[in-house]
Amino acid sequence: MRILLILFFICILGRVQSQNQDFQDHVYDENIRTALFYPVDGETHNVLAFPVIYLQKSEVLQLDFDELGDQYKNYNYKLIHCNHDWKQSILNDFEFLEEFNEYSITNYEISLNTRNSYVHYSLQVPKTKISGNYVLKVYRNMNPNDVVLTRRFVVYDTKVSIQPDIKFSLDPALRFSGQQVDFTIHYGDYQIYNPKEMVKVVVRQNGRWDNALYNLQPMFLKDQERILDYHFYNNENMFPGLNEYRGFDLRSIRFRGQNVANVQFDNQKAVAFVIPDQSRNKKTMSQWIDINGRFVIENYETQRGYVEADYVETHFSLELEDDPDGDVYIFGLLTDWEIKPENQMQKVDGKLQWKGQMKLKQGFYNYSYVVVKPHIKPTETLLEGSYSLTENMYDILVYFRPVGGRYDQVVGYTKFDYNKMR
Repeated sequence: MRILLILFFICILGRVQSQNQDFQDHVYDENIRTALFYPVDGETHNVLAFPVIYLQKSEVLQLDFDELGDQYKNYNYKLIHCNHDWKQSILNDFEFLEEFNEYSITNYEISLNTRNSYVHYSLQVPKTKISGNYVLKVYRNMNPNDVVLTRRFVVYDTKVSIQPDIKFSLDPALRFSGQQVDFTIHYGDYQIYNPKEMVKVVVRQNGRWDNALYNLQPMFLKDQERILDYHFYNNENMFPGLNEYRGFDLRSIRFRGQNVANVQFDNQKAVAFVIPDQSRNKKTMSQWIDINGRFVIENYETQRGYVEADYVETHFSLELEDDPDGDVYIFGLLTDWEIKPENQMQKVDGKLQWKGQMKLKQGFYNYSYVVVKPHIKPTETLLEGSYSLTENMYDILVYFRPVGGRYDQVVGYTKFDYNKMR
């Protein structure tokens, strides 16, 4: 009896710890590479789209990732339902899924004709019964504690409508560098007595969670018109416009793609050198079509990038006029929007030059540079600049919890392209 009580309390403690955990997009094994998470609608793979899907649609989410090496491993995955703050909700699995919440990854393929062997894995997320934030957790050998990667995604419903109104910042000091995201929410038949507690809103730039705006409170509640008004005047909803992302094309190693200075390869490995970069801060902005910090995988020669694209040792270099007085990192979806030690640039002795490298699968990549200083939030603007004319994709998520509700529903979603150039 005592053993059963101990096991019971261990399970309860594990549940509480899990509910207090803030789940991130993260890779926990250095051999796991090139995780892409995107919607699939029939035969259409929207690899540049955010992992956000409509509850009532047939669209599903697909996760692709590689593991370096030539041996298949047993992987499982499960879904975790979360509230707006990415803490696990109190729902049990059968409240948001139709089936048992543990799945095996059975779709895998070993790479062909590549210098670096890898196993490519693919899975499609099962449909959920309710809206909300979810985390996809992938782990080995049916052991949920042996996690290799986690990915956030959102399932939304359309119970409210959102009218965005994006513009340059109303603050004169930020007029040429900031982008202000105003919006209104038309909440229809919902009974909202206390919007501070019942409604949560998240605004994202380019699908990023690392710089998303949380906890925005409406300026006005217009109950007769059934409107929550989020027009602000103190920069609560302001993003730095940043700059168009840098990019390079590695879809072929037989010729130099866009912004690739040189490619060298033999039977053992391929090495590419990206054209040296410079700071773009306080310089005239140049507009071009980017993919908002994301990447796509492809091999020009075979058109089967998922198993025939090779891994390339990719070298970056940065030449500056002034020392940024901090650590410089490569940044973008290629780093999961994280500051990772392996992506830190190393300063060349006696020079204002920094060098770094990453092993990247063939494809087209966007990236930027981030400066990290002690006790200061990492900043992209120091080396990239920030401009109100930059093209950015924004999306708004609206969460609602009624009085007595047990979880946060996603009742509205919209996305919009500011300064669209495509």
